Amino acid sequence: MRFTQFLESYNIKSLKKNKIPLTKEERKEAMDRGAVWHNEPNGEATCAIWKSKDSKGNFVYGCNTHRAGAIKPTLKGAINAFDFIKTTS
Repeated sequence: MRFTQFLESYNIKSLKKNKIPLTKEERKEAMDRGAVWHNEPNGEATCAIWKSKDSKGNFVYGCNTHRAGAIKPTLKGAINAFDFIKTTS
């Protein structure tokens, strides 16, 4: 599945509009498990996982690059998907 098809299948615009900050515990778990990008000015680590609500009101977790993305129903699923996503950047 191409990335554009992925975007269309999950309405990424709606998810991005409904983004919610990760809790401190969620952010810590993602950072501790290595789901980070190093794209800050001085190479600091930033969390690669984001959280949103889907059209049914359920929380979903995502990670993406300009080439690939993953939306998962759990934080652990999104962290596991990040291992593949980072290889596409």
